[in-house]
Amino acid sequence: MQTIEQARRMLEGLGKMQEEGLATGLPCPRCGHPRMRDRLVENSLSRRVDVHICNVCGMDEALRDMAGSAPLPLNEWGMIRGFDSKEG
Repeated sequence: MQTIEQARRMLEGLGKMQEEGLATGLPCPRCGHPRMRDRLVENSLSRRVDVHICNVCGMDEALRDMAGSAPLPLNEWGMIRGFDSKEG
């Protein structure tokens, strides 16, 4: 399993790819579902790391903050779990 810091670096790398227009068509890095809109600005910017996520995940982050709940750890995001499942 990736550490939080390893996950952060991977997600920030994806965020740079998103800004450069190189991540179109990829699923949401947080939930792993194909909900990302082609125009980056139509998605949510995560409150946890500099990467865009789908609007469903953006709402979940906002609601967790409002309720005082713990955020979803970065190493439990769909993209990171996907890499972990390929190891071994």
